[in-house]
Amino acid sequence: MKIAFVTGASAGTGREIALALAGEGHDVAVLGRRTAALDDLVREIEGLGRRALALTADVRDAGKLEVALDALLEWSDGRVDVVVNAAGTTGPLSPPIGQYSLEDFDSTVATNLRAPFIVLSRLLPVMRAAGQGRVIMIGGNHGMRGRAGRSSYSASKWGLRGLTRSAALEAGPDGVTVNYIAPGPIAIPRMKAAWKAQAEAGGVSEDEALRAYVANMGIPLGKPSEAQDIVAMVLYLAGPGGRNITGQELVIDGGATVL
Repeated sequence: MKIAFVTGASAGTGREIALALAGEGHDVAVLGRRTAALDDLVREIEGLGRRALALTADVRDAGKLEVALDALLEWSDGRVDVVVNAAGTTGPLSPPIGQYSLEDFDSTVATNLRAPFIVLSRLLPVMRAAGQGRVIMIGGNHGMRGRAGRSSYSASKWGLRGLTRSAALEAGPDGVTVNYIAPGPIAIPRMKAAWKAQAEAGGVSEDEALRAYVANMGIPLGKPSEAQDIVAMVLYLAGPGGRNITGQELVIDGGATVL
């Protein structure tokens, strides 16, 4: 029996990661803010013949997150094989420093950096004691280069890279790998809705709006990623191929950070 834990699993990439890990034979505990969405996901995972546990919590609430982690370990009999920190937020769009509130900054950092630290603080000792485990952080390419109007997001994801490297060095001698995946834009429903809104606002087709977006983001391959691109990397790192990879940053952004 293998146990996986995925945060940010209510929707989007986190949800797809949870389903994929179940498909690879893991029992999966999923955490998110939307109980109904998690319950639907649990039913899908159980339909694949795996056990599942829904944990409802806002990762910004440290107390509730810690309660959820205790419930996970009780359900799993104290075992965790794969941890995927997929919960994340971009924060408010576009306010420059000087117009960006401390409250919004703290909220973004709490989601993107403090929550993964809390998760690792509770689960990394469990994995180290077992002598094995895979931790995968879902970051973002703005944490590789920065971006105007994304100060809290870039800072938090940049910090997540540092947390990843430190954890990898600490846990490596005990057989635990810790890696960071940095997606660029992903064609999930929320992003597709944004591109549609841009098309309507500009009086152009959705294809034209998407081409303009891709050009503005400087993506040489000419297209955003799909959720399955991220899922494939998670499965690789969680599987046999990732056994000797740790402390690394795997960028999936169509080449945007090459430029």
